[in-house]
Amino acid sequence: MAEKGFGVKEINLIGASGTPTIESPNNLNLNAINVAISTNVSIGGTLTVAGNVSIGATLTYEDVTNIDSVGLITARGGVSVTGGELAVGSNIKVGNAGVITATSFVGNGSGLTGVTASGTGVEVENSGSTVGTAGTFNFRNGLTASYSSGTATIDATGSTPSTSDIQVTYELTNQSSNSYYKIAGNGVDSSAENPDLYFYRDSKYRFIHNAGGTHPIAIYTGNSTSSTKYEDGVTYSDTSNKYTTNGNNLDFTPQHDAPSKLYYICINHPAMVGTINIVDFGGGSTSRGVVSGTTGSLAQNAVGNISVTGHKSYFLMNVGLSTAGWFRLYTDSASRTADASRSVGEDPAAGSGVIAEVVTTGLSTSIKISPFVSGGNMDSTPSTTMYCAIKNLSSTTQAITANLTILKLED
Repeated sequence: MAEKGFGVKEINLIGASGTPTIESPNNLNLNAINVAISTNVSIGGTLTVAGNVSIGATLTYEDVTNIDSVGLITARGGVSVTGGELAVGSNIKVGNAGVITATSFVGNGSGLTGVTASGTGVEVENSGSTVGTAGTFNFRNGLTASYSSGTATIDATGSTPSTSDIQVTYELTNQSSNSYYKIAGNGVDSSAENPDLYFYRDSKYRFIHNAGGTHPIAIYTGNSTSSTKYEDGVTYSDTSNKYTTNGNNLDFTPQHDAPSKLYYICINHPAMVGTINIVDFGGGSTSRGVVSGTTGSLAQNAVGNISVTGHKSYFLMNVGLSTAGWFRLYTDSASRTADASRSVGEDPAAGSGVIAEVVTTGLSTSIKISPFVSGGNMDSTPSTTMYCAIKNLSSTTQAITANLTILKLED
């Protein structure tokens, strides 16, 4: 049949049953300004659209693999990224391993959890010197940290004095002789044999026994073991035998009515005997006052030595510095020189001649000494000189003044 053209305004496909079919041996072209389909369309094969598809309502399809949209896409069941990453613009990427990468994040981060710092970016300094970087800070030794609403609060607390505090400590050191003890501690020559000791009433003293297993020590009323063992205010490690053995402590608090003289003796070797003089507090000649001294100009972390005129012996009650610093007080100049290389926070050796030391900060430059520390001048000819060293822990170069509140025990 020859090809013929004809015009039709409307075609109705009707039938009692079944599905009417329009067939073409080749392509079927619909050439119109608009093709309107008012009902559902089912396509059994592939729909190929050379131009754009405009959808006025909602496109719903369970297995869409690629959508290019200039408007809003709503995924009712979520978006699953099984490989590669979800990119938003050129700066934000979400990977299938749960990692979000962006050039910057904006906000205070208060809602973030499970965030671990990388250990870089926070520089840690000690007295102005960098010691490293960290992501975690661990506060201890009198510092308590708390956190609330994005603010970290650090509180510093000092130890609370108790009735069991030891005020003065001595160490029994000799282990080679049966003739004498050697003692290291405040105001004692550690090389002296059976040195005399001076104890104040109502102050607590401790002997640390490191003199060997054959030299148990006890306190007696006389200078031999045939006299009476003294027990008033004394705590022995062996309470049954009333003596203290190697590796243990003997604690002694001379009472107000203690004898003016007692003796420490090795119970096995009578030659190992020394005198304990029980000293009264000056009998009305005591007075409390403030003595001062000032260093030269000190750079940050520099140390200045000063000699303050005080008393031959005294109680130290308070230390005040004009700025943040490390203050040390010594029995003599040689002890100060020998201690010069020690660092802040490092304990002095027993018998080193260090009477007391304090560290002040910019927030607290006055430190109460509790309990009071007894001290004195140990020059060959005792004088009223108090040997001090001060390290500048502030951030500026300056002279530092020390104000020491002391109670006179001896002129």
